[in-house]
Amino acid sequence: MIDTHCHLDMLSEEDLRESVSSVDILLTIGCDKKEIYKAIDIADKFNNVYVAIGYHPYDISDIIEEDIYKLIDLKKENSKVVAIGECGLDFYRDKTPKDKQEYFFSLQLEVAKKLDLPVVIHSREANIETENILYKYAPFKSSGIMHCFGGDLRLLEFALGIGFYISFAGNITYPKADNLRELIKKVPLDRLLLETDSPFLAPQNVRGKQNKPSYIYYTRDFVANLLQIDVKDLEKITDENAKRVLKISS
Repeated sequence: MIDTHCHLDMLSEEDLRESVSSVDILLTIGCDKKEIYKAIDIADKFNNVYVAIGYHPYDISDIIEEDIYKLIDLKKENSKVVAIGECGLDFYRDKTPKDKQEYFFSLQLEVAKKLDLPVVIHSREANIETENILYKYAPFKSSGIMHCFGGDLRLLEFALGIGFYISFAGNITYPKADNLRELIKKVPLDRLLLETDSPFLAPQNVRGKQNKPSYIYYTRDFVANLLQIDVKDLEKITDENAKRVLKISS
């Protein structure tokens, strides 16, 4: 099983090692100045861990353009870096100015295209703005991932239309997540991904605990039942999708 989005640097050493041994491949995310280097360091220690590097919209307060362009050097120096992100827009909380979020989101899309890497998108309460910026930079030769999808049908259809993959996390198992359960049914199987976003969004079975990549199996089982697909078939489909978009073979 592949976890296409987790924050391994936020886990305890025990949970980290347990997850690395129980999940086949993990994409850990470095999304601020410190986490980027922590993520790369973890990937260097474990053969089955890969990295996405970028800046979360809440972590752009103290960065400058040079920090974004530094991502290019980090990719050239580290073969385990396979994506840019997570980057995007988050207007749920008023943590960083919208115009600054949009500016640094755009810069990271430029970097992803320059490096020919897929981009991992974070979008919360910013459906139209996310669509507008992605439209400006489309097409994306190396595609992208709408991480922990929580948008509306319009954003879903737009993302699929530009060739992106749609990833769902443990919150799809929550009793009040009927909207997500309806949206996932509209995603073609060859564009579907699963993730934990650990240590956040633990699936309903373990809700209240700190999430970890090994809990992805709860989400897999739930989604397989929802879509009426054999569990192993769903795992094979989502794993093949992840390998395709991230260009990894192991």
